[in-house]
Amino acid sequence: MKLPPIQMAVLASCGSEEDIFAYANSLTIRSEAQCHSIFVPSFAVPGDETRAVTETRQLAKSTKLDLIISEWLDDTRAMQDLIHLAQERGLPAVFLRVVDASKIGRIVVATGRGPNLYEQMWLARETAAGLGVPVNILHWTATRDCDPCNDPEDDDPLEKMCVRMLGMQVKTIQCNGPDFAASIAGSLRPDDLLVIGAPSPLRLVADFADSLPDQLAKAVPNPMLLLSSPPLAHTSLRRLLWGRLIKPRLHSRAKTVALKCLVDNLIRHNQLPSDSKVDMLGRALKREQISSTAMDCETAIPHVELPGFSGVAATLGIFPDGIDFGSEDGTPTRFVFLLVTPEGFSNEYLSVLSKISKRMLNPAVRKALLACKTAAEAIEILEPRKDLPPKQSWPKAYFTPKPKPAAV
Repeated sequence: MKLPPIQMAVLASCGSEEDIFAYANSLTIRSEAQCHSIFVPSFAVPGDETRAVTETRQLAKSTKLDLIISEWLDDTRAMQDLIHLAQERGLPAVFLRVVDASKIGRIVVATGRGPNLYEQMWLARETAAGLGVPVNILHWTATRDCDPCNDPEDDDPLEKMCVRMLGMQVKTIQCNGPDFAASIAGSLRPDDLLVIGAPSPLRLVADFADSLPDQLAKAVPNPMLLLSSPPLAHTSLRRLLWGRLIKPRLHSRAKTVALKCLVDNLIRHNQLPSDSKVDMLGRALKREQISSTAMDCETAIPHVELPGFSGVAATLGIFPDGIDFGSEDGTPTRFVFLLVTPEGFSNEYLSVLSKISKRMLNPAVRKALLACKTAAEAIEILEPRKDLPPKQSWPKAYFTPKPKPAAV
């Protein structure tokens, strides 16, 4: 039975079409695959990138697309709109800063242990296989300071599992410094191709400009690949509370200090713009003044609503000593989930709220969380792997192995 072709929207500027199509074809493993192309005459002419995104949106309305592949757009607003379009349509999108493939000697994956880990590593593996070069994982750690929110770095079992499941042999690069983009730039070789994930939904809607990908594009002269994968339909706490968005064993007795710590943690993970600290803290405290978000199970779920935002951002702080959060029964609060959600009705927020509440009503869950030393241990308590649905993946066509030539 003949399988249907893969439908791709390919955006490229004059002079880069060959490079972009070559990469698109490397992801298209069947000769009958169809590519829908949109070419931009010149990125130097104002409005061209915006027009290309508009044409892509019209194409997505009339054609069932499977994938978007685009040259890296200099217009950050156009870049933001194209990623947003991919998210709306549930499409994976890959952005490529074009280079001479013959000069690439290594693929480097900069991952913050976020929700796109599997997709990022798969993209790195396929690209590395096509170029015949190795893959490295780059871990960044901020310079240690007296911030009470900082905790020791812990190994990420999900990352190890991902590498093992994909059958990859990788090396790890460690770098540190207060500036993420500068630290990454200083750790790369001239022949490295950097693979990164898309910004969080909040940063995507707020402004792509000055997000981590945009910062890296300005600081790193290397070729880059950016992946934006569609959100999962399943409400997953693992997708929300990745990396160190869970902070165990914090010590504070004041509600304001605890909320400030959690807002800072969202900013540290680039879930909120760095200049939003005062506004976010003010919104959270204003919500608490209306009525305490503390529940009678040692748990509080403070909530910040933002107009124009889609999705949910979250962080959890575990305070073994307890905080006076204003619970009705007067019991101290030891578990504080800070959620950032859209203004008005949000089905995803209600689903997340329900899932957190059900887990935290269980005394055994709370006892186990108090004993956790790392974020990795805590997420295993909040959402055991046995409770997860089967993993959703990209279209099967992308993962179908290329047939090996018949033996002569």
